[in-house]
Amino acid sequence: MNDDIFKQKDEITISNSSTRFDDYIEKCSNSKKVAAKFDNSDILILPTKYENDEYYFAQESIDFIKFCRQYNDSNSIDILSDNDIKMRSLHSFDLWMPVIWVASNVVLPIVVGLVTNYIYDKLKGRENEDAQIDITFMVNRDGEEDKIIHYKGDAKTFEKTFNKIDINKM
Repeated sequence: MNDDIFKQKDEITISNSSTRFDDYIEKCSNSKKVAAKFDNSDILILPTKYENDEYYFAQESIDFIKFCRQYNDSNSIDILSDNDIKMRSLHSFDLWMPVIWVASNVVLPIVVGLVTNYIYDKLKGRENEDAQIDITFMVNRDGEEDKIIHYKGDAKTFEKTFNKIDINKM
């Protein structure tokens, strides 16, 4: 029997963003301090919207922020919250990454590199196990329509798949 039949194909979608960040701010905290994080951060971790207009941060959110701060002090990273955060924990070896808001196209390759290194770090000692990743980037494009890039697929092919994207042609 061919095992490839059962393997999930990598999915990557690029679309225009219709996201209203006011909704995020209102649900996460209605403070000016939180709203200012969009102006003061290169990378901002956002929660995912679930049923009943509930927002939860992905299970990898805090670990990813710590990883970024440890390995990249050139870009500011923050989380869209000023109080306790609600986490959505999904139990499997798969990586449920946060929604990552990126301040510009220029910062996106840096963030993709950080995610790639984070995946590599998470897979250490488990290289022979299959692991899926689910991640969304929201790319701020000053003067142009913002873009959403969603990847769902094999964690090991994440970098190769993203390297095929021409950021300037999004």
